[in-house]
Amino acid sequence: MNTIIRQSVLSGMLVGIGVVVNTVSENRYAGAMLFSLALLTIIHCGLKLYTGKIGFVRTVPAKDLGVMLLGNLAGVLVPTLAIASQRGDVMEKLLNVSENKFSAGYPAMFIFGCFCGVLMFVAVYCKNTVITVFCIMVFILSGFEHCIADFPYLAINFSIDNAGKFLCVVAGNSLGSIVTHYLIKEEGKQ
Repeated sequence: MNTIIRQSVLSGMLVGIGVVVNTVSENRYAGAMLFSLALLTIIHCGLKLYTGKIGFVRTVPAKDLGVMLLGNLAGVLVPTLAIASQRGDVMEKLLNVSENKFSAGYPAMFIFGCFCGVLMFVAVYCKNTVITVFCIMVFILSGFEHCIADFPYLAINFSIDNAGKFLCVVAGNSLGSIVTHYLIKEEGKQ
């Protein structure tokens, strides 16, 4: 269990670094591409990321998935809040993104979460650098929602309404990933 906690926190920290670089990047395409370093590292090192594992729910114990999610959420706050506390421009950009992000309704957050879940499953399942980079870029540039990457925005702009929308993203990421795994497995049987 100790390994899962450590690897989950580290995965969250890597996503947090991706959030920061994407937030401060003047070029949205470069920011989206650089964000992919987080998932590439997580895959390469065999770390634990909830959105990369939830699609494999039949083979990963639910308790481990819960630990991963909590570890990822704790980890993502470390770099984002540490850097934002030292750089006012980063905090300002995070707040602006947060206000825009949580202006969407509950159904939109769920739907955007589902499609991000599809892309995260494909990125992890394929284990191909080019596919991983493009999956990350597509989710970011499309405005899809990723529960781990969204958590710092919730932390700095917390409200019950935003927390509810965040839970829609968690549910969407989970469903999108699980359904994609099911569809891929079924295709492989034919």
